[in-house]
Amino acid sequence: MFKIPNKKNAEAVLNNFIKNGLSSYAYKRNYDYGRDENFNVSKLSPFIRKRILHEKDIIKFSLRYFRYQNIEKFIQEVFWRVYWKGWLEGRRQVWKDYLANLKILKKKKFNSYLMKNYEKALSGKTGINCFDSWVNDLLKYGYLHNHTRMWFASIWIHTLRIPWELGANFFFENLFDADPASNTLSWRWVAGLQTQGKAYLAKKDNIEKFSHFKFYSNIPLANLPINIDFKSYEFKNSTFPEKRIKDNDFFIISKNNLIYSEEQIELLKRLQVILIRNEVQVSGSPNKKKFNQIAISEYLNYLNDNKITFKILTNLSTIKNALKETPTHSIFSNYPGIGYEHDNFESYRKDGIDINYIFDDFDMMCWPHAKAGFFRFKLKIPEFIESFID
Repeated sequence: MFKIPNKKNAEAVLNNFIKNGLSSYAYKRNYDYGRDENFNVSKLSPFIRKRILHEKDIIKFSLRYFRYQNIEKFIQEVFWRVYWKGWLEGRRQVWKDYLANLKILKKKKFNSYLMKNYEKALSGKTGINCFDSWVNDLLKYGYLHNHTRMWFASIWIHTLRIPWELGANFFFENLFDADPASNTLSWRWVAGLQTQGKAYLAKKDNIEKFSHFKFYSNIPLANLPINIDFKSYEFKNSTFPEKRIKDNDFFIISKNNLIYSEEQIELLKRLQVILIRNEVQVSGSPNKKKFNQIAISEYLNYLNDNKITFKILTNLSTIKNALKETPTHSIFSNYPGIGYEHDNFESYRKDGIDINYIFDDFDMMCWPHAKAGFFRFKLKIPEFIESFID
């Protein structure tokens, strides 16, 4: 489905989209024509997820060919991922509650009706032809069109009545581009937990129209959303303390910050670069694990090409021993954002390993404005762009 995840291929996908899909994106983006025919969407999200492509670089490059007013909808969609990450940074308890509920649900035995629905959903055997087709695509290719993801989540939650947390986890295990913020909060939005009183219901005629009449189903979808207790979360301004980097400090490669840039290379030349192989990882499909492994391998090839010396360590004790030998050195990593990788890094502190983060200027500019809904946030987009456009 996707090319090998490296900078060269990411730029090729971006170039192809700019030439063939960007001009019509605003009015074609909601159509899912099928896996091999979706030239109306960019398919850049797996590269953005790994930050092989940075959001601001995508926008800068797109604006070389189009005026802002002509591609405003695409730019807004790029900023949605930024917004979701900022929203979650200010409401970290949402992520903790999701993990806690997911842990309980995985141990819990549902009533027989819901358990059968869950098992059928996981294997694509619900009898709802569109849903089952999407499950098969997800398992095989690690990708679904964004509009289709909304339909999928709605059917999962409101028609099959399976807990949303299990659906979010199913996506995270299979989607190559799933990040904790966009994935978790999108599922919450469909469930009606992001905006009180507003849930998303998939409609048969909407699915038929925007799937180009690929699907017809006589199985009724839910007409009303299920009731889930709404909990509000107060936005708390997060602190992002930065510590000064010294030559020969340690740097841990963040597996979701595979940054291809001259600035990153110049930084890494000063540091002792390491990759930890045995981090605790969320379970994932074989396809997704393979995709992640290839992305790391490609990035290590990039470091080799730029004469960056790195070590691959098998356990945390190796780092602790290295720190004992060089006690004046600190450990740094690019900040991964709230999610599984952040949880891994924070768990190191229990072993006496203190991680210092390098924060992205673009994120630091945008995230404080993600306190409320996206409408307020998007009003700031022209200002954001002005800050990095030459």
